[in-house]
Amino acid sequence: MKANAKRGLSITLALLAGGAPAAGDPGAGSRAAIRLDARERQLAGLTYGTAERRSLEKVIRTVARLDVDERKLTAVTLKVGGYIKDLFVDYTGKPVRKGEPLFSIYSPDLVSAEQEYLIARETQKALVQTKVPSAAESAASLLRASRERLRLWDVSEQQIRAIEEAGEPSLYQTVRSPASGVVLEKMIIAGQSVQAGMTLYRIADLSTIWVYGDVYEYELPFVKVGQPADIRLSSAPARVFHASVAYVYPTLDPKTRTVKVRFELENHDFFLRPEMFGSVELRVPLGERLVVPKTAVLDSGRRQLVFLSSDDGRLTPREVELGDRVDEYVEIRRGLSAGERVVTSANFLVDSESQLQGAESMMGMMGAIGMGDWKMESARPMAMGAAEPANPPAPSQAKPGLSSTEEKQVGDLRVAVFAAAETAKVGESAIRVSVHDAGGAPVGQAKVSFNYTMDMAGMAIASAEAKELGDGVYEGTATFTMSGPWGLIVQVDRPGKPTLREKFTVRVGG
Repeated sequence: MKANAKRGLSITLALLAGGAPAAGDPGAGSRAAIRLDARERQLAGLTYGTAERRSLEKVIRTVARLDVDERKLTAVTLKVGGYIKDLFVDYTGKPVRKGEPLFSIYSPDLVSAEQEYLIARETQKALVQTKVPSAAESAASLLRASRERLRLWDVSEQQIRAIEEAGEPSLYQTVRSPASGVVLEKMIIAGQSVQAGMTLYRIADLSTIWVYGDVYEYELPFVKVGQPADIRLSSAPARVFHASVAYVYPTLDPKTRTVKVRFELENHDFFLRPEMFGSVELRVPLGERLVVPKTAVLDSGRRQLVFLSSDDGRLTPREVELGDRVDEYVEIRRGLSAGERVVTSANFLVDSESQLQGAESMMGMMGAIGMGDWKMESARPMAMGAAEPANPPAPSQAKPGLSSTEEKQVGDLRVAVFAAAETAKVGESAIRVSVHDAGGAPVGQAKVSFNYTMDMAGMAIASAEAKELGDGVYEGTATFTMSGPWGLIVQVDRPGKPTLREKFTVRVGG
């Protein structure tokens, strides 16, 4: 029922060409104004909206990923090699405080350095009363150098004093945490041999959390450092975390066409954890703009059109320049004024009918298939029915369906189109084209083809090549998808002659 109503609407719409478009209306082009009565508007399902000024707020939404604050990451390494004895922090995730013992280590290099320090200290004491100033000065210099080496190897002042009090090297030194935080990684076990420079622990201070969001390239102009944002987590949907844009990264991901944006959150209660996921909302006030509903705009990529509606049912195409798209609205920068009424549904149907009425109906169709640079040969359809044509097609080609044959004078030729069978049927049907010269002689060795479609909005245009059967008759196969009148554009090409084209109508039965 609905399909029949739409078909009836397309065929029976009383569309009136509005003549030349008004001056300054850039959306006219090949489209023309059309007029629909109340019943036709109801069948098409037309709805309307109004161009109006609104205060817009653009909302940018993206996925949030929580991570550690890179500025508060600490790696625990050694400057000497050795062997791990005891582990005091022995699992990942354990919280530690600055100065808390992590592990103890035996290092032959460290023991030798401690022994050298003790010897230098004893030597300096023995030479305090010497009468050779250079010897005392040399001993003091050696003591300072050996002590400095211990300090550079991260032996603390407290540990050096313990060595001095003991008077002998300490075989095992305790390594303490350089920062407070949580152990993210532990790469050692008791008894393991380690080398200088190896990372043994990674410790992170989680009192501050970084949040990453990916913003699309086209949204980037709306994002600024310091801009407020709301962050929500799937694990706590009722809780909103307020943050601000801390940094917009300078590079773009070529695969996703997004730019990474970083936010910062305080995490004093340690509720937030790295690698949590959530959502980020950035609200950008755009001020007051002239807008129409998104559905009012017909966007072909190269041009954007709306259809203005007047009280008498006339729909006029108007080209517009678009701005920002926000929720259900799109900004109009040029082409409309506040208060103008526009069509917000069935735009494709209206646009199709407008294009058909923009010029002669078949000129619109030819433009759609790339042949808009030619026109039909002016021809008077030859009388059919009781009156016999002056030069009818050969009897062998007339077939029972010849009574419905349509013949026209096309340039210097007489062309007829008819179904090979009694009538054309839905599905594949053989269509014949009879080509004779003005004197009635058959024309052979021509290249004949035809395009065909049903004259209703949204129907595709198909084409077929016709093969020569003899006696000026050519046959091609058409696939008809429904019954009713179908328009055919026949094209005849002859060597050394201009191309001739003309429109015919074939009626297809059920």
